[in-house]
Amino acid sequence: MRKVPIKLHTANALRWLGSLYRNPADAIKEHVSNAVDEHLKAKTISKAFPVCGVNFTLEKDKVTIEYPYGMSNDEFEDALQKVADSAKKSLDFKQIGQLGIGMFSFLQIGKKCTFFSKKDKGYETIKVTLRESSDDAEFETAIKRESLIKPGIKVIISELLFDPTKPRGPLSPEKLQKLFAEKFNPYLKDRSLGIIIYTKGSSYIVKPLKIDLPRVGESYKNWPLTRDRTKRFCLELYFDPSGKGKVSIRHMGVTIVDDIKTLSAYGLEESIYANGNVKGFIDVDFLKPLPARTGFEENEDWISLLDELDRIRSSIEVEVEDLKQEEAKKKLTEVQRKAIELAREILNTEEFKDLELLEGLGRKPPEPRLPPNGFDFVPSSIRFEPGKTGVLPLKAFVPKVVPDNSEVQISINDSSVELKIHNLLLKASEADKDGVVTTHVSFLGKSKTTIPAILTATTGNLKPAIAHIRVAESEQKREPKGPGEEKEGPRINYEEKPFEESPLKHSRYISRIIQINTLNNDYKREMIGTDEAKLAYATLMIGKETIAYNDKSGAADDYLEKILSFYFRLKGKLTGASPTTMERPRGRPRKSI
Repeated sequence: MRKVPIKLHTANALRWLGSLYRNPADAIKEHVSNAVDEHLKAKTISKAFPVCGVNFTLEKDKVTIEYPYGMSNDEFEDALQKVADSAKKSLDFKQIGQLGIGMFSFLQIGKKCTFFSKKDKGYETIKVTLRESSDDAEFETAIKRESLIKPGIKVIISELLFDPTKPRGPLSPEKLQKLFAEKFNPYLKDRSLGIIIYTKGSSYIVKPLKIDLPRVGESYKNWPLTRDRTKRFCLELYFDPSGKGKVSIRHMGVTIVDDIKTLSAYGLEESIYANGNVKGFIDVDFLKPLPARTGFEENEDWISLLDELDRIRSSIEVEVEDLKQEEAKKKLTEVQRKAIELAREILNTEEFKDLELLEGLGRKPPEPRLPPNGFDFVPSSIRFEPGKTGVLPLKAFVPKVVPDNSEVQISINDSSVELKIHNLLLKASEADKDGVVTTHVSFLGKSKTTIPAILTATTGNLKPAIAHIRVAESEQKREPKGPGEEKEGPRINYEEKPFEESPLKHSRYISRIIQINTLNNDYKREMIGTDEAKLAYATLMIGKETIAYNDKSGAADDYLEKILSFYFRLKGKLTGASPTTMERPRGRPRKSI
C-alpha cells in the first residue's frame, strides 16, 4: 500500500473556513463568543471583570471590535497553529467558540484583519495581521500610537466588502442588536455581558430579550436523558399566540440552531416545537457544536436528545392546546360567541342529529375502542381528585403487535402520582374476540399536579404507550347552554379575515377554525345592520360549514355557496337593498309584495 500525502493550499482553506458562517452578522458575532469564552476562563481563576463589555464601531472603511481580555503572543500563535482544533478537552470550563476559526470570520466582511492585544499590565501590545490571500499571519510589536492603554483586544477589519453603515445593510445596528440578543440572551440577562454598537454618532445598546408570554414545559427545566441521566438539558419555552414562534437550540447560552424546523429528516420539523405555537430555547451543553457553530455533531448524544424531545412532546402539546383554547376565547367577540352557542343549540336538535358536527362544536368524539397503534392507553388521559385512585386501561393486540407473554414496564414522571403497579404481563390467552388484551393500571393522586404527569408503558422495541394524568380539585359543573353542550370537546374557533384569492366565497373551515370572508359583499352589507343581523350571518356560516363538512366529496360546498348568494339576493330585493353594494338604491322604495 502506498500513502500519498495530502497537500492543502492554506489561504484557500482559510477562505473556505471563513465562509462557513451564514452571513456577515453571523460571522462578526464570533468575536462576542470569543470574548465570553475569555470571560468564563477568567472566572475560573477569579480574574474576571464584573461585566465583559464588547464594543462594536461601524465606519465606512473599517469595523472595530473591542473587549477587555487580551492574549499573549504565544496564545495567538497556538490558536493559529490549531485552526479548527477545539481545545475543549483540555480546558477546565466549557468553551463556546473555537478561536482559530473565529479569527478568520472577518473574511465575510473584509480582506484584512488586524488584532491589537495587551495580555496584562506590563505587557507590550502585540499586533497580528491576517490577510485574505496570505498563508501567513504577520506578528510584530505595535508602535506607540497603536498600543493599548488597558489590557484587552482591539480588532480592526478593513478593506471592506461593503459599507457597514448602510441602514438596511448586513451589519445594520438594528440587525446586530436583534442577533446578539437572540444569541447571547443568558449572558445579557444576568448582566455578565454588555454589548454596545456605535455608528454615525449614535450608540445602540443590546438588551436582553423580553418575552411576556405564558410559559410551557416548566417541568423540563433540568431534564435528564433517558439513556444517560448524567446529561441534562433545559427547556425555556413560551406559548406564542401569533403562530410565528420559533424554538432555538443553545450551547453554553449561545444559539447554535436558530430554528428547530430547519432540522429536516428528524421529524421535529413537523412537531409542536416547529409549528409556530411555541417559541423559546432548548439549552444543551453536552452536545458538540460544529465549526462556526452551524449545527451540532450528529453523535449518540444528539440522537438521544432528539429521542427525549419526542418523548416529552405530547406533554408540551397538551399544555399548548389548553393555552390555544384560552387565547381563542379571548379573541371571540360577544356576537361571535353567541353565534357559536346558537349554532350549537340548533345543530344538537333532533333534525340535525344525523350530522357529524365540526370538532369542538358540540359532540366530543368517542375514545377509540381498539388501541390505535396496537399498544395504547385507551383513553389516553384522565383527571381525578387528590387522595383518590385513578385507573387507565392499557390495550394491546396480542400477539399481532405485542408478542405473547410480553412483560410491560410502567413508569411515571411525577411524584405527585404514585403507581400501584410497576410491571404486568400480556398473555394472548386473555385476548377478546378482536385479539385485544386489556389490563388496568391504577395509581393514587398524592397531590395536585401543575401540568399533566406522563404515564409510560414500555415493552420490547415498540413505541411506548403514553397517557396524561392530571390531579386537580373537581371543577364546579357548568350548566349547559344548549342540548349536548355538556359533551363538548375543545371549543371551535371563529375568525373574520379577507379571502384575497376568492373574494366571492362566504366562509371556509380550516383546522378547527371557521373563517368568514370580510371581502364578500353579503358580509359587508350584513355587518352595517343590526346586532341580530350580524348574529344571524355568523350563525348561518357555522351551519353552512357543518353541513359542508359532512359531504366528503367536496361538491356540497359550492352548492351551499350558491344557496347563500341566492338567499342574500332575495333578501336584498325584499328589503330594497342593492345586492352588490352596501348603499340603499336611490328613488322611491319598492312596494311590498
